[in-house]
Amino acid sequence: MNQNQTQDTIQIGFAGPESAVPIQEAVALLQERDDFLILCHQKPDGDAVGSAFALREALRSLGKRAQVACSDPFTPRYDFITKGEREPRRDFVPKTYVTVDIADVNLLGDKLDHLRANIDLAIDHHPSFTRFAALNVGYPSTAAAGEIVYHIIRGLGATVTPDIAAALYTAIATDTGCFKYSNVTPSALRVTAELVECGLRSTLHEINYNLFMLKTRTRMLLEARVVNEARFYREGKIAVAVVSLAMREELHIKEDDLDDLGTLMRCIEGVEVGVLMKETPYGSYRVSFRSVRKINVAAVAQTFGGGGHRRASGCTISGPLGHAEAALVAAIEQAYQEL
Repeated sequence: MNQNQTQDTIQIGFAGPESAVPIQEAVALLQERDDFLILCHQKPDGDAVGSAFALREALRSLGKRAQVACSDPFTPRYDFITKGEREPRRDFVPKTYVTVDIADVNLLGDKLDHLRANIDLAIDHHPSFTRFAALNVGYPSTAAAGEIVYHIIRGLGATVTPDIAAALYTAIATDTGCFKYSNVTPSALRVTAELVECGLRSTLHEINYNLFMLKTRTRMLLEARVVNEARFYREGKIAVAVVSLAMREELHIKEDDLDDLGTLMRCIEGVEVGVLMKETPYGSYRVSFRSVRKINVAAVAQTFGGGGHRRASGCTISGPLGHAEAALVAAIEQAYQEL
């Protein structure tokens, strides 16, 4: 049992002690079952990749069969976690389906959508979590799904190896912006300290450098282009930028170059809400919202069928661009009116 956990409660998130029952139920299910397929959301980020691979390795260490699946390939950015796997192949027929860091079953993506009714266990930390599985483990006060997975792994009695620690650290660090965002909690910091003690000390600097400092020349050109072409509303408090398909082709942009690009708009002085619209080949835009203080962008995203966190959320909206941008700005303006 984790030192932050009693029989009935767990120190997690901002809320202080919360019921440990959901974690205990997840541990019982994982101990009982086998042949796990752990599912990530489309366009997997550090929390999804780190949580999924950490849980996979923990289950394998207990003699169980487990694999990870995603509708989109894992990018080279996370090679130190995936060991270069892009689309892992499984050598067994799955019997148990687990999701990590998926707030809504619609986020599975096209390749995994046929599994939406088969989810046995869902582990998530979003306030917008729709609890779509047979067993749902949701702690919305946590900084990352990786924090919940850490407690589950401890409950299983599995050893947190350096590889598992690196995966879980990535999950927590990326979702907190290397501990810069408002979702940083005491429990996230405690878990991170414990992960460092599990063998991260010698590699922590390298992981942080690769995740938060190292940028390709293409990414640097892209950032300059995005800021230069951004449009501003409400006296500079709202910034909207677009990454078009033409821009991606012109700059030879890879998927890794787009990682967490939405946060860039929030870094501009005076901007309170940053919006990044990424054009898709289907006439729609993937939208990332980021806010500084006042605006709950999760509520804005929900207007368009999306969701997320109060300071970071997303959705998909149909084009054309002018109409879509106007609708997004109008929804943010409405949120200002409701303050």
